[in-house]
Amino acid sequence: MEDTTSAIRTSVAIATILLTSLTGCGWMESRDQIRMKVESLYGAEPGARAPSASDTVATIVPSDAQIRERANLTLYLRYGLHQNARLRSRYHQWRAALERIAQVTTLPDPVFTFAQFVEEVQTRTGPQERRYGLSQTFPWFGKLDLRGRVASLEAEELWQGVQSTRLEVTRDIAVAYYEYGYLSQALRITRESLDLLQQLDPVVQRRIASGTAGQEDLLRLQVEVGKLSNELASFESVQASLSSRLASAMSWPEPEALPLPELREPGPSPLAADGQSVDALVDRATTLNPRLVRLRESIRKNERARELAGLARWPDATLGLDYFETGSALTPTLGSGDDPVALRLMFNLPIWGKKYAAAEREADQQIDANRFALLDASLVMRADLEYAAFQLADAARQVSLYRDSLLPRASESLNVTRASYRAGRATLLDVIDSERARLQFEIAYWRACRDQFQSHARLEAIVGGEVR
Repeated sequence: MEDTTSAIRTSVAIATILLTSLTGCGWMESRDQIRMKVESLYGAEPGARAPSASDTVATIVPSDAQIRERANLTLYLRYGLHQNARLRSRYHQWRAALERIAQVTTLPDPVFTFAQFVEEVQTRTGPQERRYGLSQTFPWFGKLDLRGRVASLEAEELWQGVQSTRLEVTRDIAVAYYEYGYLSQALRITRESLDLLQQLDPVVQRRIASGTAGQEDLLRLQVEVGKLSNELASFESVQASLSSRLASAMSWPEPEALPLPELREPGPSPLAADGQSVDALVDRATTLNPRLVRLRESIRKNERARELAGLARWPDATLGLDYFETGSALTPTLGSGDDPVALRLMFNLPIWGKKYAAAEREADQQIDANRFALLDASLVMRADLEYAAFQLADAARQVSLYRDSLLPRASESLNVTRASYRAGRATLLDVIDSERARLQFEIAYWRACRDQFQSHARLEAIVGGEVR
């Protein structure tokens, strides 16, 4: 019996040494780190349920009544970041990857075996009738740790995908919102211009009656009114599609059109004219852009996978303990012996070198592929950033030009021409041309405002953070 106890103690000691040597999880993210990431995305810990289903987050997500009540970009962004289906999908992929870490860092399940001898094995101290066995496999030193590191880096790679999608969703909502806001201004300007031209109709009628104008003036006015009515109808018909685009970016499920926003005038461009700010933004994007960060994490993951492939050449150990149940001795005078216990140690034989070499080469190729992908993404990012910066600066220049120069002059010219027409010193064609010029300049001004807002949103999506 003492031999049995000694064997069990030896087995436990060996298992303890193997457990403490083969496992490690100091690199795993803590619950607080995960909670901080979730809060940076949603503003509150969503818990086990989907983010919008928790009570805490429900107080943050705008209600349907708030969305219908008035157009508000802040509410739209908040709603979209909680409800966008693409972002939610990426979020749950990341949470699923976190759960994989515990799976790959845990030892394989122990194996229990039972054998009933069909023909008893006769021994001097009694027949061996059945055998019980318990075994545990221990991967080679460092395998579990590397598997966990690979899984952790894969989860971090997916988290950067979540961040990238968050920026894309924010950009798409903002771009759609400003497009919708530009439509609101275009509708307002066109209606005002149409009203002004229609107010000229009685003036023209009186001049025709007095003989100071001909019928051709009335026809020209009616033609111009018809053109503006057609433009107004086009703007009104596109409202449903622009509302649908904004609703799609937010994952807003309701069919009714969203309220038209009032596009405000933008502030000054955050970019310096000498281009130094663009270089600073490129440096920021190189560090913060989630797509680049994701590729760097992928390289780190594949480097750990390369190390793990190298460890596959080393055997795993299996420690087992067998207990043989022995019956009574056939000869009573000999006495029955103790039930024997056997300590079993096994190793697998990693003899297929070509397989392990191929796994190492595969990891090397993945590393090279991701390095080239990172280089390509960096070049594309810089080109996209410089173009977005150019669009932002150009839109800001046009906003300033129309607001400070062209629009005031066009409005002054229209007022002078209308006064001259009433006094008989200008023709109706002069009034129509002035009105048309003012209309085009005002619509172009708000188009430039839209372009500046949209370019700013696209620039922030590329940089990976706010640009102020």
